[in-house]
Amino acid sequence: MGLDELEAFLRKKGAAELITEIGTETATFNALVDAVAVSGSTVSSRLSEGVEHEVFTVSHRPTEHGTEKRYALTILGRRIYDWAAQTEFERKVRELRRVQHERETAFERMVGKINRDMELRKMVADSERVEDQEVDLPEGASLVPKMASEEELRQAKYERMEADLKPVEKVEDTDRAGENSD
Repeated sequence: MGLDELEAFLRKKGAAELITEIGTETATFNALVDAVAVSGSTVSSRLSEGVEHEVFTVSHRPTEHGTEKRYALTILGRRIYDWAAQTEFERKVRELRRVQHERETAFERMVGKINRDMELRKMVADSERVEDQEVDLPEGASLVPKMASEEELRQAKYERMEADLKPVEKVEDTDRAGENSD
C-alpha cells in the first residue's frame, strides 16, 4: 500500500476517529458505532478498508452467544495512533465527542419541551372552546396573559432592591444600641 492510498483512507469520514477510538485496546463493532459520530454503515466500510490497508486487524473471541469480532491496531495503525496522540488529534477527537454529546443532550431536552408543549396545546385544543361562550371576567382581565413591559420589570426590580434596604435612622439606632451594650 502506498502513501497516497493511506492518506486517502485517513481522509475518509470516520477513519482517523476509529483509529483513535481503538487506540491501544481492542473494540467491538457496536462499541465503535456508539463512540464515533458516523453511521453504522460508514463504520463498517472504514473497518473493512482499514483491514485491507493493514491498519486494523480482526480477531474472533468466543462469547456466551457465539463469537464476536474485535478490532485492534496493527503496527502501522499504532504508529498512526501515536502520531495522533503527539499532535493532539486524539484529544481533539475526544473533545469533539464531548461537545457532540452535549449537543445531543440539549437537542433531546429541546425535543422533550416541544413534545410537552404540543401535548399541552392539544389538551387546550381538545377542551371546550370559550369563543362562543359568555365568560364573566373581572374588569381589565384577559384570557391571554399580559407580558410586563420593560419599564414595569425595571420598576419591580428597583422595588425589590429598595425593600431590602433599612432606613438610615434604623441602622444608626442599631449601631448606638450595640455601642451602649459594650
